[in-house]
Amino acid sequence: MQKLEIDITIAGRNVSLQLRGKERMKGVTIGDALAYRFYDGEYQGMPLLFAEPKGPVASPRNLALTADKISASMGLPVVYLLPSAPAYQRQRLIDRDVYFVVSAKYAHLPMLVANERIRHKKAAKALSPVAQYLLLYHLQVETLEGLSANDVKDKLPYSYASITLGMTCLEDLGLCEKVADGPKRKQLHFHRRGIELWKQAKPVLANPVEQKVYCDGLDTEDVFPVCGINALAHYTRLNPDPERMVMMEARRFRSLRAAKAMQNPNDYDGNIVIEVWKYPPVTGCGETPLWVDKLSLALSLQEDADARVESEVEQLINKMEWKD
Repeated sequence: MQKLEIDITIAGRNVSLQLRGKERMKGVTIGDALAYRFYDGEYQGMPLLFAEPKGPVASPRNLALTADKISASMGLPVVYLLPSAPAYQRQRLIDRDVYFVVSAKYAHLPMLVANERIRHKKAAKALSPVAQYLLLYHLQVETLEGLSANDVKDKLPYSYASITLGMTCLEDLGLCEKVADGPKRKQLHFHRRGIELWKQAKPVLANPVEQKVYCDGLDTEDVFPVCGINALAHYTRLNPDPERMVMMEARRFRSLRAAKAMQNPNDYDGNIVIEVWKYPPVTGCGETPLWVDKLSLALSLQEDADARVESEVEQLINKMEWKD
């Protein structure tokens, strides 16, 4: 007999889950209903849909696809309850932005934790990476005004659940509001536009650069966007530096490092400067940018003490063609 209520532990906290009845499973396919038991629960005030596999656990790729599909139809982030998961499997799930709890020992709920910190801490220091991506996409690529998470999930490199939480983060910091448009749909509404929205957001926008690494060569044919001073030189009258400067996401950086594709990697000097970023290049769907986007570039250079750099960054912002 199925239990109507179960208790789990997340980060030392007891969380009670209630079995979701069949009458509330509209939108879930028969296959998924047969493969999982679904529970409703809350973690730090955030409603979640927990999915417990009834049989063998699917591959990380299939778990990601299923979570995105169910989140979009049910309007809730999906968290998997897994009986076990070795370290390599947990890393593959993390790389695919899949939320999960493995017994009482491991849990991956980064966006929920960040979202909760913003909700209950009056002076939030910065937007989450997803929220920042959303805002910069809105300002530079195309407007998100009047759109819901479901409307934009195919435009952005994030899951439906992550986009939903990113929107909540923007709302919690007063940069927009989510306006109800029917029982399940919430659409974004921004009170300010263009440079005024940029100025409002500036105190909570973070430097996208997580780490800077130097090397003498890269054994890969992958093309990476130009970043740093050399990207600024592309957009302005500044002269470029002689070093090659590229940005890459943390996941790609880890894979290149594991494959020993970087020649003489170090923290001090090299022919190539690698900036490891917290989020992907802000660009249109399917596009492969040659340079990082202008606003992220400005944020990455905001601590540069060179007066010429400061002046060119200011001109870059003043000449922006705002897309919102």
